[in-house]
Parts: sequence; structure tokens; C-alpha cells
Amino acid sequence: MLRIHDWDRVWRALPLGFLGVATLIAEADPSVPSHDRAVTIALAAAVAVWHWWMVLAHPDWPERALAPMACYFAGLLALAWVLSSRHPAYGLLVFACFPMAFAALPGRYAYLGVATTALVAVGGPSALLDAESSWQSVPMLTGAVLAAFIGWSIRAMEAEVERRHAANRALESANLRLARLGEENAELQGRLLAAARQTGVAGERGRLAREFHDTVAQGLVAIVTQIEATEEAVNDADAVRRRLAVVRSLARESLAEVRRSLDDLRPGPLAETRLPEALSALVSGWSATHELPAMLTVTGTARLLHPEVEVTVYRAVQEALANVARHAEAGKTGVTLSYMEDVVVADIRDDGVGFDSSGAGGGGFGLTAMRQRVVRLAGNVEVESAPGQGTAVSVTVPAIPAEAEREAT
Repeated sequence: MLRIHDWDRVWRALPLGFLGVATLIAEADPSVPSHDRAVTIALAAAVAVWHWWMVLAHPDWPERALAPMACYFAGLLALAWVLSSRHPAYGLLVFACFPMAFAALPGRYAYLGVATTALVAVGGPSALLDAESSWQSVPMLTGAVLAAFIGWSIRAMEAEVERRHAANRALESANLRLARLGEENAELQGRLLAAARQTGVAGERGRLAREFHDTVAQGLVAIVTQIEATEEAVNDADAVRRRLAVVRSLARESLAEVRRSLDDLRPGPLAETRLPEALSALVSGWSATHELPAMLTVTGTARLLHPEVEVTVYRAVQEALANVARHAEAGKTGVTLSYMEDVVVADIRDDGVGFDSSGAGGGGFGLTAMRQRVVRLAGNVEVESAPGQGTAVSVTVPAIPAEAEREAT
């Protein structure tokens, strides 16, 4: 199947084919004198050289360069007219000028070339004015109109094919760009996955560190405290048994919390109860363990919150009470849980020795872990204290409802 470029070569070589056929016919005609034959052959050779140089040797000129192609077509038509006047067979060369008008002349100038060729073919404008000759010119003029229509059709098809080729090239280019983007996206996704994996590892390490601090570390501190108290009351059998029972209970609770932390579950007290009840048990248990008076007060309407919110508040109160037991030397401690419209606030206050909070920096690991937990939920931790004036820790966390967990899943 011939392509457009193949058809272009066929059309551009057409005059040479017609010229060859006409020359063979003229040379075979015995009525032509020998000296006329030589002149005719010379003119035919001139046409062949002219066409080769202007069209075949410069393939970028046809249909693009108007000036050289107008000169070429005028020269071809003039030589064709001269040859046809010497022998009728060269009328084939004149006829070949019809398709060459579209093969050589750009744009609308091709139709001017067809009209000019038609005038030359009928013998000029005078032949059209002559009544007898005008009837003989009708077939040639009809052929000119048909040639113009065929040329227009071919150009329209070429334009459509070229448009489709351009669309295909654009589509191929778009596909290549999409392929490159796909490769880049795959590479970027790999990087993001690697970064997310590293972030997840770091986050999990931090979570485990906070969980172990809130469970094992605090449990061990409480156990050590009870053991030290047992040593001081070694002569009191009842006190020793009571202390050992507390140690046994603390050890079991710590072990259970470790298991829950490793399974990434909620703290044991929150697994089957609400936050106020869990904090009440925490405060009363802490008070009994350390033999220090402590009270929990709940304000506002208690409601079920997102597990992360309840865990964060519970761990913050747990850490604050652990700090009171270790450092405050307090006589009494109060915990207030306040349910507000948009936030839930836990305040832990003691009347202990206090400290200079302006120079406290970030605090120990416990306070740092507390801040990390709260900040993860866009919350805030405030610590107010002064030497001899006790300490107040305020933890504020957004009151995200429990329904948000179900919607997220």
C-alpha cells in the first residue's frame, strides 16, 4: 500500500513518464522530418532537465516555495506548448501539467495553474472566443474542472491524513510523557514508602518507649518504694505482709500492661470502663499505694471520647501522679477532669515542695513522653510551679468523639 510520500514521488515523476511516451510516439512518426526530430528531442531533453532540477533535485520546493515553483511551472507549460505545437503527441505533456499544478504550486495557486493549463490546452483565449473552436474546447475545460476537483480532493485527504498523523504523534508523545511520569511516580512512591517506613519505625519506637515508661518503669518505681517501706517495717509482720501484697499486685498489673502495650491495646483500666471511672480507680489506687490523700473531681458532662484521647489523658494523669510520688513530698493531691465543648482538660495539683518551672527545661523522659502524646493530638501541656508552692500540671486535648473512630474505619 502506497503512502502519502510515495504518492508524492509518483505525481512528481508523472511528467517524465508522459514526456517519454510522447517522445517515443513522435520519433516513430515517419512524417516528421529528421531535422525537426533533432530539435524536438533537444526540447524534450530540456524539459526533462528542467523538471529534474526544479522538482526532483529539490524535493523541499514543491508545494512550499512559491517563487521557484511558479517559475518552474511557467517554464514547463511553455515548453509543453512549444512541443505540442511541433507534434500532437506532446499534448500528453500538456495534460500532465494538470496534476503537476497541485504537485508543485502551493495553496490556491494550484487552481491558477490548472486554469492556465486549460487555456494553453484549448489554444489560448482566442480559441474560447471563436464559436466553432469553443465547442471543441468543452471537453478540455471539463477535464480541467475535473482535474481541479480531483486535486482538491487529494489535498483534502492529504491534509486529513497529516492531521491524523500529527494527532498520533501527539498521542505517542503524551504516552511517552505518561510513561516517564509513571516511572517517576513509582520512584517517588518508593521513596515515600521508605520514608514512611522509617517514620513508622521511629514512631513505634517512641510509642513503645512511652508505653514501657508508663507501665514497667512506673510499676517498678512503685515496687521499689514498697520494698523500701517493707525494709523499714521489718519488725511489723502485718505491715510487711501488707506491703508484700501491694508489691505482688503492682507486679501483676505491670506485667498485664506490658502485654497490652505490646499488643497495642488500650490501657487495662480503659478496656472495659469509661475514662472517669478509670481515673477514679487510678487515683484511689495511687493514694492507697503511696498512703497520700488524693481526690478526683469530674466537671461537665462526661461522654465517650476517641480511644486515643482517653489513653492520652489517662497516661498524662498517671505520669503526673508518678512525679508527685517521686519528687513532690506532697501532703495532698487533687485531680480534676473537665469535659468542655471542644476540649477535655485534666488538672493535677499538689501542695509539695515545687520547683522553679521557668528553668525546668523540657523535664525528664516522663514529662517529655507526656508532651509527645498530647502534641500528637494537637493538645497542650502546661506546668506551673514555684519552690514551696506546689505544682500544677494542666493537660488539654481536643474532645474528639468516639464516633470518629468508627467513621475512620
